[in-house]
Amino acid sequence: MSTLEYELGKHPGPPELDRVDVDPITMRVLGGAFHAIAKEMSGVLFRMSYSSIIRESEDLGAGVFDAKGRELCESDSTPMHIGSLPWYIRGFMRHLEGKVEEGDVIIHNHPYYGASHTPDIAVAVPIFWEGELVGFAAVTAHVLDVGGSYPGINADAFDVYAEAKIYDGLRWYQGGKLNEDLDKMIFDNVRTESMNRGDMNAMMAACQLGRDRMIRLFQRYGADTVMSAAYNWMDYSENMLREQIRKLPDGEYKAPTGWLDDDARNRGVRLRVETKVIVEGDEITIDLTGSNAEVPTGYNVPYEGSLLVGAYYAIRTILLDEVTFPEHVPQNDGVFRPVKVIAPKGTIYNPTFPRACFSRFCQVQRVVD
Repeated sequence: MSTLEYELGKHPGPPELDRVDVDPITMRVLGGAFHAIAKEMSGVLFRMSYSSIIRESEDLGAGVFDAKGRELCESDSTPMHIGSLPWYIRGFMRHLEGKVEEGDVIIHNHPYYGASHTPDIAVAVPIFWEGELVGFAAVTAHVLDVGGSYPGINADAFDVYAEAKIYDGLRWYQGGKLNEDLDKMIFDNVRTESMNRGDMNAMMAACQLGRDRMIRLFQRYGADTVMSAAYNWMDYSENMLREQIRKLPDGEYKAPTGWLDDDARNRGVRLRVETKVIVEGDEITIDLTGSNAEVPTGYNVPYEGSLLVGAYYAIRTILLDEVTFPEHVPQNDGVFRPVKVIAPKGTIYNPTFPRACFSRFCQVQRVVD
């Protein structure tokens, strides 16, 4: 996928592939295996990471994805990481034009190509079976420093270049061999070298474990069976969410105008938030038309990696709550498909490159509220 072909926020939809029949028992077994893999990947991150923001705050996401970024499973962790990793994968695959090889370790944090914001670095390892790219094991986690003009969260950055170093689909390892020059460039240009290195090594280890677990499933059940079960589970989750949406009366539901205090530079100049929910059949659209224009600070929001994710987890939490809902509905690509988000280009919820978008927390939560 070339840069010219990349379309912001475009979901690939269900796969157009022939599937093999999978009996109900095997479906359940593989469904449990997918969830276990994601949990085990996140467990590696908890135990191996150096920084407390990962070990204690669990500011991370982990999971397994197909070659188009469709989510098979994701860990139970910070809500803002639900659904961001598919966009990371689509973002770096656009840069690499789909060219990856066994042994690669890819890092990515470009906020205009899938990342939630630049401190949330993704590490991904491709999964090959019989010479064919089947998918990725990937994690994302918040690292302490990304080499911007100020340490920590810099709300007053002028653009993305001031807020952080941009890793746009870079091969940290290529064909199993460390890219020593890139490694030196990454860790020589951050303020917390040992913490970042420890965290990113833990991220790589989690991905390699996820890859190895998937390969073991392929060896035991066959890749066709495993992937067919994964796609069936996606369809199941999609159907369950659509069923709940259909219970809502069709119509447009507009929230009162919301306000954010300011953009961290122009004190007291409030920012408008307009949110409308459109229910039509078995689909929900979140429309933010009328929200504030983009601002000259880091108080903008990456559309794919943050805004879409906020919509995903809000709808999922309300309609398919894991505690109160009577049936288990796996977290996977299916729960993203019925949800659409409209945010006009040039607003704080869909800024224009290279606007800074480092401090994107409260804006998304305001929409969720």
